[in-house]
Amino acid sequence: MHHGHREKRHRDRREFAVERRVEFKVHPRGKYDYRQADLRRPMFIGDFSLDDNRQFCHDKRNLNYIPVDFESTKEVEYDLNAGMDKVVRKDYEVLKKDKLSQLLNWLLVNKHKFHTKDNAGRPLQSLSTDFICFRGLLRDILCLPYENKERIIICATKFRGTIYMWSYETPEKKAAREAQTEEHLKMCSWGYKFEQYMTEGSDISEGVNENSEYSCVLRSRLEKHSLVYSAEVDGVNPEKYESPPVDLRAFVELKTNKILSEERDVRSLQRFKLMKWWSQSYLVGIPTVVCGFRDSNGVVQSLKIFRVEEMPSLGQAHWKSNIMVNFLDKFLTFVKQQVIVDDPTVVYKFERETVGGDVSCKYLGRDSNWSILPDWYYKEMFSA
Repeated sequence: MHHGHREKRHRDRREFAVERRVEFKVHPRGKYDYRQADLRRPMFIGDFSLDDNRQFCHDKRNLNYIPVDFESTKEVEYDLNAGMDKVVRKDYEVLKKDKLSQLLNWLLVNKHKFHTKDNAGRPLQSLSTDFICFRGLLRDILCLPYENKERIIICATKFRGTIYMWSYETPEKKAAREAQTEEHLKMCSWGYKFEQYMTEGSDISEGVNENSEYSCVLRSRLEKHSLVYSAEVDGVNPEKYESPPVDLRAFVELKTNKILSEERDVRSLQRFKLMKWWSQSYLVGIPTVVCGFRDSNGVVQSLKIFRVEEMPSLGQAHWKSNIMVNFLDKFLTFVKQQVIVDDPTVVYKFERETVGGDVSCKYLGRDSNWSILPDWYYKEMFSA
């Protein structure tokens, strides 16, 4: 009798561990309104390129040089439709299959950068890092307190003490992407074309291959959390660049925006665009964003420099950077509390399912539909 009770209790506990759904409260966001958590200056630890076929290249072949030869604004005339018939666009199905693999490729080639003084000369046992992910995932979490319509699905796996995180496309994002009109795709391509105009030595008559990329890998620390993440970056101001860089202070982020002709346009820039630009640049320590203001036909008429450190005040209190950074800090703490099973095949799913809702965590176990670490990585990474 007693034995049966004990059996049942064990089973209940096991099922509880699996079925448990824990919530992380997003709102009221005011509870994150205190002194901004400290993000240590992100340090450059390496880089890689993706070629025109999105193949990993352990080099700087796609690093662009972007001269910034003006102080605050400059009149130009850049027709972003030039060479539009020769554009090669990204295949999103390939991107989704790749998951973290480009960053994992870099980690495999750069094991030596993760040796500590204690384990020098011995086979690597761990990366001594709390989190590994892409910058875009961190940006999405930063913006979450203000992005009430955004749903997120983040999967996390713990392997040798490090939590790997990958952001899955939500059903809404997938539907929106598949419903994109030719007009919308063209506007996306305008952004790439603008980069081509701004890049030293490029040929404007050439179509842009939107698959090629240059990414930096950075190491940083947010309060108690150590982070390694990669970020695709637009390029570097050749006047300020030294190779290899210590950090991304010489780098430049490029953006396009429609000309601010109405009060509504100004408000949209302050409230949404600047928040995204700030998050993206702050996370990697890029100090400068150059924006090309374009008309509705895709002709950029002026360039304007935005200093990243000034963006929170330009945001006119539509968003507060301290709330965002404190939210990210607490969210990462929540992830650490939940992701406890150390096994490269086990997955936890963090999801915000409803508009303006909270983020729930669910233990999925070995669910291959949501797995994020490929076996070639975890079999190879710590092998002698």
